[in-house]
Amino acid sequence: MSHKVEVSLLGKTFSIRTEDNPEAVEAAAALVQQQVDELRELGATAGTDRLITLAALNLAAELLQKGDVRIQNMDSLLSTLDDAVLQAESLAKVPLR
Repeated sequence: MSHKVEVSLLGKTFSIRTEDNPEAVEAAAALVQQQVDELRELGATAGTDRLITLAALNLAAELLQKGDVRIQNMDSLLSTLDDAVLQAESLAKVPLR
């Protein structure tokens, strides 16, 4: 079901029609606004389009970094599972007394 959600970014209100949870869309808009506010606190005086672009790039970089961490954690988990399987196979070959 499609929802109409109004979000505010940089003092402008946008009406968005989405299939997503309205609260999730509002949270995403708040996160983008937070990034823009942080850029302004750092002294960025760029125009609206540039601020939104920089905020989007910052958020994308964070998302990619988290993805890399998840991949590293998954690789570590798979390696640990491989070791456990090898140990179990070794134990299965040991004769019982």
